[in-house]
Amino acid sequence: MSDYCSRCGEKLKEDAVFCGNCGQKVPGKNKRFSNKHILLIIVIAAAILTVFLSVNLFLTQTQTVTVDNVRFELPADYVKEPLRTDVSYDENVKSSAMGWSNNKYYIEIGVAKTPGSGFNSEEVAAGLGGTPTKMFGHSGYYLDYDNEGCAFIFGLKDEVCMVYVSDYDAFGDVKLVGQV
Repeated sequence: MSDYCSRCGEKLKEDAVFCGNCGQKVPGKNKRFSNKHILLIIVIAAAILTVFLSVNLFLTQTQTVTVDNVRFELPADYVKEPLRTDVSYDENVKSSAMGWSNNKYYIEIGVAKTPGSGFNSEEVAAGLGGTPTKMFGHSGYYLDYDNEGCAFIFGLKDEVCMVYVSDYDAFGDVKLVGQV
């Protein structure tokens, strides 16, 4: 490459694409990224993609939780609370409840059943009151506990399930998978 402008003879700067004196384009010079710049762009793009995929994977990961023999899915950021309640009434009605929380919500899932004898779980759920509604693909009853959370109670074959949440929006974090 010439160190001087072919039009005016002015000395050119090392990476000049145009002559600083007359504006003549320097032949054979194109504004291009150097290999260092291209490598830097690739490394930055790969880092951004890795962070995006890691965050997206974490946000979409779920855990399957089982209360008695009913399975639910919750987001992976929910941590199981240490207490679990298992109650048996006269060896006829059995009840289990477990809780999970993340930095925003608390969810408790309870399941009650009568082993062997069977009962109409929808009748039991209706007897607890509330507003008839449908959630998790089942008809049931919604209960609002005035600033202390809310619950959805529904029958599932011979079991009564209750999903209590600290805030109504937490229902969106719960997915019923089914019975074991």
